[in-house]
Amino acid sequence: MATPSTALVLGNGGIAGIGWQVGMITGLAEAGVDLRTADLVIGTSSGAVVGAQIRSELSTETLYKRQLGSLHAEIANRLTVRQLAKWAFLAGTAPNEATAVRRVANASKGKSKVDPVLRLAAVSSRLPEKKWPKKPLWIVAVDAASGKLKVFDRDSGVTLAEAVNASCAIPFAWPAASLGGHTYLDGGVRSPLNLDLAKGYDRIVGLASNILTPRRSGKISAQLAHLGSAKVTVIHPDEHCRKAIGPNELDPARVHGAAETGRAQAEKYVHAVRAVWPTETES
Repeated sequence: MATPSTALVLGNGGIAGIGWQVGMITGLAEAGVDLRTADLVIGTSSGAVVGAQIRSELSTETLYKRQLGSLHAEIANRLTVRQLAKWAFLAGTAPNEATAVRRVANASKGKSKVDPVLRLAAVSSRLPEKKWPKKPLWIVAVDAASGKLKVFDRDSGVTLAEAVNASCAIPFAWPAASLGGHTYLDGGVRSPLNLDLAKGYDRIVGLASNILTPRRSGKISAQLAHLGSAKVTVIHPDEHCRKAIGPNELDPARVHGAAETGRAQAEKYVHAVRAVWPTETES
């Protein structure tokens, strides 16, 4: 019997979402479900950071403790209600996905006042290792000019930090990332999870701390249709975790609470994840 192929898909949620995802992964590992064994890890925005972290040599416990440590390199930020409403309107009324990306890119161009160099340094500080991991890791962004999906991997000719920074370039909040003559934005502009990219894998677990999206094609319910007969489970923060994350996911002060509640929440989802993730007898 062939071993089922596995994919871990990590979605967006700001810096607080990083804490929640690491907490969840740590809590599941503590209960005997190790998502780090995934054949493929796909990361979007916050999930790009977490994907790079769990593909490192550090233990889940060490990664968790990093979430509870000093975040001195981080830059506090927020998206205003007006910016979010504009983003939703431009993307939600676009005739197709590429046009939606271009509209949001044009509207947000130059709006972030954060120094791109400082932003890249902040993102880089989150990565335990600067080299691309040997095990497959896909980092999701979108091309601001063409509106097309861009998936970075170790063969893309960019550094890991550059790829993660591009995936985390939230419109209006952070500067767009310029790489190789192209400009990239957060992969969450396409979908908060990009679950459909795991097509072809037998067992799929998704973690997303924010699943809001103005376009039907980006919704998890729509993307599930692309996954065929795969066994899939997607986990979101519960009410307690949402309170810990708070209304501003870009606030570094929320990371500690998000990580702690994420770890505690994992206990509720152990059975759901075990139902999907291969057991030792299947491996």
